[in-house]
Parts: sequence; C-alpha cells; structure tokens
Amino acid sequence: MFRLNAISALFAVVLFSAINLAEASSHAVVLPPLGADPCTWGPSFWCENEENMKRCGVTKEDCERYAEDLL
Repeated sequence: MFRLNAISALFAVVLFSAINLAEASSHAVVLPPLGADPCTWGPSFWCENEENMKRCGVTKEDCERYAEDLL
C-alpha cells in the first residue's frame, strides 16, 4: 500500500510541476539561443584578434594568461 501511495504522490508532484511549468512558460521571456553572443564562446574567440578583444571586454594580458595556461 505504501508503494502505491508513494507512486501516487510522485505522480501528483510531477503533474503539479507540469501544470506550473505550462503556466510559467506562457509568461516566459524569450531569450536568444545559447551561444548566440560570440563573446560566450571563450578565449579562442576573444583572443583571435584585437577587434574581438574590444568587443568582449578582454585585455591583451587576459589573452597572454590564457596562452600561458595552455602550456
């Protein structure tokens, strides 16, 4: 009997969560896809050239430290 109650309780929690998620998603803010901003791509992008460094707010020293970490 306990097993059935536990399964019923789990089902109720999952159902309640799904209902809340559906309600919340109707008011959700649409975000750009992950990785849409190249500055989230990491040091391989940041340090490729000075334009990317400026765009992403990275200094030459940051890129030099990154290069040292690779060695």
